[in-house]
Amino acid sequence: MRAAGSDDLFRAALAVRDHAHAPYSGFHVGCAIRAEDGRIFAGANVENAAYPQSQCAEANTIGIMVAAGAKRIVEALVVADSPTLVSPCGGCRQRLAEFAAGGTPIHIAGIEGVRRTVSVGELLPLGFGPANLGVETDAAPDAVDRLREVPGAAEARIAVVLGSGLGGLVDALSDVASVDYTELPGFPQPSVEGHAGCIVSGHLGGVPVLCLQGRVHLYEGGPASAVNPPIRCLKALGIRLLVLTNAAGAITPTLRAGDVALITDHINALGTNPLIGPNEEDVGPRFLDLSEVYDAALRQRVVAVAAREGMALGEGVYLATLGPVFETPAEVRAFRAIGADLVGMSTVPEAISARHAGLRVLGFSAVTNAAAGLGGGALSHEETLRVGAAAGAKLADLLRHALPELHHAL
Repeated sequence: MRAAGSDDLFRAALAVRDHAHAPYSGFHVGCAIRAEDGRIFAGANVENAAYPQSQCAEANTIGIMVAAGAKRIVEALVVADSPTLVSPCGGCRQRLAEFAAGGTPIHIAGIEGVRRTVSVGELLPLGFGPANLGVETDAAPDAVDRLREVPGAAEARIAVVLGSGLGGLVDALSDVASVDYTELPGFPQPSVEGHAGCIVSGHLGGVPVLCLQGRVHLYEGGPASAVNPPIRCLKALGIRLLVLTNAAGAITPTLRAGDVALITDHINALGTNPLIGPNEEDVGPRFLDLSEVYDAALRQRVVAVAAREGMALGEGVYLATLGPVFETPAEVRAFRAIGADLVGMSTVPEAISARHAGLRVLGFSAVTNAAAGLGGGALSHEETLRVGAAAGAKLADLLRHALPELHHAL
């Protein structure tokens, strides 16, 4: 099976593998790297009479990338014709760790396609490079250190992830400062309209808050574990509560387009989760209890604030599908039968990762449409963005009143 979104890397690596020079081992390897500016570089292994003192495909590709003026790897793929999984050797793992963040996806492929995707951190938990030697480089600073440079960010204890169409919530902030995800090593770059890809620091209801304006989705082709570096960065910065927002379709008839709903629980229909792979014991347990993902005590506070302010607030169970297709009417009927009230394509990986890291979690859905088969028209992303913006204004108003009490409870 080929990893969605890695096709261009696979084609580049497979093509250059045909030019590998391996007269001694007969083992041909191709590598393709995507740099932070989107360019793709490819290289193959080259052997000579000093075999095995030869150049690996990964080493050659990194050299080509650097010679072209790029310095950061955001995705890589290695392909070899072997019945077993062929991962980068120890030396190449070190090279990758020097030019890529720990959460960077590395696709390991055979000639039929990608067999497994791991992160640089999973390949090499103890990376070594110039930083370990105290040598100054022009590499990007640690994401936590870079965030601490953003005015107000270090004072925030609450972070809000803004879903499709909800990026306008930052317009309600005061004392605004921001930083692009491209300046934060390990932060994946969103590719979907409505997800700007930056962190905005500011105040809402007098409370310091960080707004993550954009997220990545599994349907963009990366692994579920791509959500881990940003969330663990927020934890290291001092964030205690992660508020997750999304645009969702309504399954239960009591929810209508334009409503805001508090998520009470979720159903993971993604087929994966961000904790697959080696566990980082210093972050959280190998086997995570999800009896209460969305903090019950904090939900009670939000409900009380909404009642006090006369704001309509629905609630329900959120079900996450892989996407990017919208659900079928038959699927919606099945989802309703198993207890889902809302359906979308996000949130669940971040909620799991946040709970694993010890953060408290709240979730809100901006209802943008009735789910497939329950409304009168075709579903579209344009509708999601349009209605999400209107619901986002309601959510901003609710959070403006609720954040002071939530902040006090942390």
